[in-house]
Amino acid sequence: MFFGSNTSLDKAVIDALDTSQAIIQFTPDGKIISANANFLAAVGYSEREIIGQHHRLFCLPDYVRSEAYRHFWSDLAAGRFQAGEFKRIGNNGKIVWLQASYNPVKDRSGKVVRVLKIAADISEAKARSLDHAGKVEAISRAQAVIEFTPQGEIVTANDNFLKTLGYSLNEIVGQHHRLFCEPQYAQSPEYRQFWERLAHGEFQAAEYRRLGKGGKEVYIQASYNPVFDDTGAVIKVVKFATDTTEAVKRRLRNEQLSREVDRQLNGVVKQMVEATQMAAVASTASTETGSVVNAVAAASEELSASVKEIAGNMGQARESVEGIFRHAEDAGHSASALNQSAASMNNVVEMIREIASQINLLALNATIESARAGEAGRGFAVVASEVKSLANQAARSTETISKEIASMQTVTTEVVGALGIITSSMTAVMDNVAGVASAIEQQNAVSAEISGNMQAAVTAVHEIDQKLSHLSTTFNDVTQASEEVKENVEALVA
Repeated sequence: MFFGSNTSLDKAVIDALDTSQAIIQFTPDGKIISANANFLAAVGYSEREIIGQHHRLFCLPDYVRSEAYRHFWSDLAAGRFQAGEFKRIGNNGKIVWLQASYNPVKDRSGKVVRVLKIAADISEAKARSLDHAGKVEAISRAQAVIEFTPQGEIVTANDNFLKTLGYSLNEIVGQHHRLFCEPQYAQSPEYRQFWERLAHGEFQAAEYRRLGKGGKEVYIQASYNPVFDDTGAVIKVVKFATDTTEAVKRRLRNEQLSREVDRQLNGVVKQMVEATQMAAVASTASTETGSVVNAVAAASEELSASVKEIAGNMGQARESVEGIFRHAEDAGHSASALNQSAASMNNVVEMIREIASQINLLALNATIESARAGEAGRGFAVVASEVKSLANQAARSTETISKEIASMQTVTTEVVGALGIITSSMTAVMDNVAGVASAIEQQNAVSAEISGNMQAAVTAVHEIDQKLSHLSTTFNDVTQASEEVKENVEALVA
């Protein structure tokens, strides 16, 4: 290789580089010529394994196939220097990070004859840097990040912060933090002290209310972190924030709801206490009502028994009246038959009168004939006189019989009339008794129904009493549960 004149100073420089740096040489087209121990240790190969191999041995396949890789070597072959951090692959796929420079080496004619790579293994530092960068990136993805000068002027902000507040980066860079605060707070001593403490290196963290673009209300959970230089001076303030607007608004709504629920629960508890008291009063009244209903039920049972007895008596009375009615009808029929017999006897009396009249006429004729006969007819005259006497007695008896028959007919007529009136009255009485008996039967049915209903009422009142007792217990449980809900809601929104 060509370093200039071949002097002892050049050799000393080369030895120093060889001791501290990883050095490898390539042909202009990228084939490996040699590598020192530092380079071999970094990539994990022996020199025999890599001599004659192409540089692509240390590169990722995608990069080797890229246009950028082709330009990389064409630039080196053209004599253009390359330097930077390079990700390479060591033996067994180990990732190696090198801080390196690719130096084209030219001959006296200016032709590139080889490429000398001088590198430092920065794998551990790069890993730490990547870890730190990954953490910062993760924080930046998850949180809103903004940087300020110690005096509060905005330096930069990530997308999350800009999205949360609704600004673009150009709108806020160079502006003061008070852009995000209410004017009254931004002019207060408290706000001035806030930035004085940060400028002195005091960490600040809390939940903050801020104003976004257009006055949009934003709540953030944030920390203001002073960043120090090597002398301990604060060079900037980095703010990490999480948008808690929705959570805070929910909390505020919950607090409002909690107050409302608390008020309503107080009302419910009051009403439940009143309901418990009313249930106790109702239970007492139900017990008293149960006693009254029991007494009424007992009286109803007695009434039902009395009605049943009256119904039985009325049934017997109805049967007796029906018997009397039948006997009265029989008596009426007999009186009618007697009246008819009396009428028939009048005919007999008339016949006897006619016979007596004829006997008198015969006796008169016999008397006349005996007078004509003289002594011979005297005996016949005596007989005729006796016959006449008997005829006169028969006539008188007939008159007596006629009068008695007439009297009997009058009495019989009166009896028939009286029996008719009795029959009519008995018919009315029988109808009344039938009506009363029917009413008594209906009353008996109603009394039985009332008795059954009263028994059901007794059972219902007993059940109501039990329900009211259970209801009172339930009211007490609900009151206690309401108190617990109230306490839990208060604890939830605390």
